[in-house]
Amino acid sequence: MKRFFLIFAIFICSISYSQNNFNYNFTINTTFTANENFGEYDAYFDEVDWSIIAPRALMLRSGIDVNIVKRLTAGINLGFDWHPDLEVLAVPYFLDSKFSVFQVDDDKLYIRVGVGKLLKFGESFERGTYNIVGIGYHISTIKKYSVIVSMDFHQKKIANFENGRLNSLSFGMGMSFL
Repeated sequence: MKRFFLIFAIFICSISYSQNNFNYNFTINTTFTANENFGEYDAYFDEVDWSIIAPRALMLRSGIDVNIVKRLTAGINLGFDWHPDLEVLAVPYFLDSKFSVFQVDDDKLYIRVGVGKLLKFGESFERGTYNIVGIGYHISTIKKYSVIVSMDFHQKKIANFENGRLNSLSFGMGMSFL
């Protein structure tokens, strides 16, 4: 935990010395699985459920990114993960870096890698480690915000979970503010 606060302090110092080279981002991700109720009658909606896939988890991410060089950014993030089918609540905090593979003007396709931990707030929340690898597209606009579309692979290592970890592939959308 002391190492995290040291890295956080260094990160805040780098933000204070950078001039408009940082931004705030927020994304909403979800995972999809095969619909277990496919073809069955849903009394609540009064119709047959014909959707093949169904959303299974909700992941919220919020973070601050700093531009290190033209194609590389580093960030600190905080999230909230809810897997209702598995009864898992997690609050990951992690450091990540994004490398722009392809960039045209201010639009960029990037690869993301991050590592962190899961916070334990109470009995309902899990403790463990967190890893993320993904790809995303940053779409700039004329305004002071941009749109983010991403696909991420998340791995949560949880001690009391089946096989010791929870792996998920999520699709997300979000915004980045300058």
